[in-house]
Amino acid sequence: MNTTKRAIAFVIILFLIVAVGIIYIFSELYTESEIDDAKNNEDAIKFKEEYEKLNDVSAGEDKKYRSLEISDENPFIYSTEEDIVKRIDDKETFVVYFGFSDCPWCRSVINPLIESATKNDIEKIYYVDIKSIRDTYVLDDKHSPIRSIEGTKGYYDLLDRMNNILDDYGDLTYTYTTKKKKTKTKSVKVEEKRIYAPTVVIVKDGVATIKETGIVEELTDPYMDINNELYDAIKAKFDETFKVLKNSATCSDGKGC
Repeated sequence: MNTTKRAIAFVIILFLIVAVGIIYIFSELYTESEIDDAKNNEDAIKFKEEYEKLNDVSAGEDKKYRSLEISDENPFIYSTEEDIVKRIDDKETFVVYFGFSDCPWCRSVINPLIESATKNDIEKIYYVDIKSIRDTYVLDDKHSPIRSIEGTKGYYDLLDRMNNILDDYGDLTYTYTTKKKKTKTKSVKVEEKRIYAPTVVIVKDGVATIKETGIVEELTDPYMDINNELYDAIKAKFDETFKVLKNSATCSDGKGC
C-alpha cells in the first residue's frame, strides 16, 4: 500500500514538474512578446508627446511650430545611430527615419508619413533624433571648411554605410569685395555627405536602398499651410518609397534642416 501511494505521489510530482516547465516556457515566450509590444507602445506615445508638445509654440521671427495630431498607435521606435549601424551590418531589412521634433520640415511631412506607413503595412520605423549627433562645418579665416562641431562616431559610421544614397553636405558661402568695390559671393564645397532632416531610408538586406524626405516642390516654406492636395502629394512620395519593401521579401534650401 505504501509502495502504491509512493508511486502515485511520484507520478503526481512528475506531472507537476512537467506542467510547471511547460507553463514556464510558454510564459517566457509570451512575456518576451508582451515586453516588445509594451516597448513599442511606450515609444509610440513618447513620439506623439515629443512632437505634440511643440504645437503652436513660438519658433521665433513671428512663426509658430506647426500643430500636429499624432496617433498613439504610430509606428515609431526610438533608436540610436549605433543600433542602426548594427542592423545594417547584420544585413537586416528595415525603415529608419532621421529627424527631430523642432525641425519645421519634419513637422510638415510627419503626418503623411504616418498615414503612408499605415497604408503600406509598415509596422516599425526606427526613429533617430539626428539633431545632436551630426557635425557642423564653418569657414575659417582662409575660407576653408573646418568642423566647428564634431559628430558622433555612430554618425560617421552611418555616413559610411549610407554613402551611396546620401546628399553632399552642401556648399558654404562667403562674401568678398573686389578691387572695383563690388560685393560678390563665393561657394566652398564641403567634402562630406550629410543626413538631412527629415530623411526616411529603406535598408534592404543591410544595403541602404532609397531615401526620401517627403519634401515636394510645392512645399516652399515649412510653415506654410498644407491643404489636401499638398498633403496627398507628400504622402504619395512615401507611398512610392515603401513600394521598395512591398516588392521585396519583406531648412530653407529645400533639403531639410
